[in-house]
Amino acid sequence: MAQKKSDILESLISQLEKKQADISCFLDLIDDYMALYDIKKKLKTDIKKRGVSYEAQSASGKATIIKQNQSVKDLVAVNKQ
Repeated sequence: MAQKKSDILESLISQLEKKQADISCFLDLIDDYMALYDIKKKLKTDIKKRGVSYEAQSASGKATIIKQNQSVKDLVAVNKQ
């Protein structure tokens, strides 16, 4: 079951508090993690909308070409981070 962003944030902060590690540097890392969480959600939405590949017009406008959706590669990179 997918968790809400607020649930994840609360869980991470709670874990730090239990370990008495809720200091600025770790809280900043949580902020970074939550920003990546937002990016991941947007990339997944784009992939659902356009698919792993999509049709686009060539630069000349005369032909339709199939392009790979960059969001797929970006999603992998965000998840690695």
